[in-house]
Amino acid sequence: MSFIETVKVQIYLLAAGFVFGAITGSFLNVCIYRIPRGISLINPTRSFCPECGRQIPFHLNIPILSWLLLRGRCASCHAPINPRYLIVEALTAALFAIAMWRDPLPTVFSIWVILSILIVTTFVDLEFLIIPDVMSKGGIVAGLLLSLLTPGLHNTSSPFHAAVSSIVGGVTGALILYLIGELGKLAFGRYKIALETPAEFSLESLPNEDLRIVIGAESFLWSEHFFRTSDRIVLHATDVEINGSSFQNIDLRFFHDRVIAARETIDLDKIKSLSGHTTGGRFPREAMGLGDVKLVAAIGTFVGWQGTLFTIAGGAFGGAAFGIASIALGQRERSAKIPFGPYLAIAAVIWLFWGEMISLIYARTAGLAA
Repeated sequence: MSFIETVKVQIYLLAAGFVFGAITGSFLNVCIYRIPRGISLINPTRSFCPECGRQIPFHLNIPILSWLLLRGRCASCHAPINPRYLIVEALTAALFAIAMWRDPLPTVFSIWVILSILIVTTFVDLEFLIIPDVMSKGGIVAGLLLSLLTPGLHNTSSPFHAAVSSIVGGVTGALILYLIGELGKLAFGRYKIALETPAEFSLESLPNEDLRIVIGAESFLWSEHFFRTSDRIVLHATDVEINGSSFQNIDLRFFHDRVIAARETIDLDKIKSLSGHTTGGRFPREAMGLGDVKLVAAIGTFVGWQGTLFTIAGGAFGGAAFGIASIALGQRERSAKIPFGPYLAIAAVIWLFWGEMISLIYARTAGLAA
């Protein structure tokens, strides 16, 4: 094949990857919007405007182009369309094109799968601070199966060796991140709130079956503080009334399903009213969510143990750098949560595309040091 013919083939491959990526990105946008909201991916079958609910006709649902031609607004109600739709479609198209250019068939299809999982988890985690199990657990299963079907994913022609690499990568990632989370829980598992003067507080139920403690104008959700049965919130109440009974100058200990006031234990579902004044207290904090553990396990099944180590290290460095910078610039409180999923995803993509180069550089550096 001549040089010109080779260039033409590469251009065709890039174009095919870009177009298929844009189409896939459109579907990923559906996943990003519907999965965390509990909406079926198949019903309704067609995309709809989140503002007016009108279904989007096919001719106005062309990836990338429709958003640009409509200038980011719904054709029916003219409400703004979230720029995320354009970003996800363009990002998926670009990553799919790079993968098509770099990776041979059929390995590229497996690369597309993990890229899709990473894109969905990134944008869901950024908005909701959660990583859906359907993506992480599904990713683990997909990684194991695709390693058998496309062993080139692990730079081998042996399905057996690829399967071993996949299992070792998944177990390594899950174990390391779980241990980091447990150690982080011991070191940073609580934060305190101290008030100079007593503030009003109350316990409230929410429509989604969640609970929250409201102190002044600030809310503390149950779902963001209780991750295990041993977690507890301790509030010092100068005065509090629970179901009509009054208590003075006591520590209230809230667990996920009960509250202890003095020597009395009351189930949360039996509390009709709880309010009073507090000078602050201690709140549990999760250093590492289990969603991140499951996500890195899924990544590990695609990239093996070396890629897993790089992903964890790279994700930790990226997350720490962003957190420190945002705190220094006054954009984030020290106690605010930082989604870790996006940084794991970025590190995983770097390894997927440049892992061999990174390994070679490391090997040369280690050789020179020796």
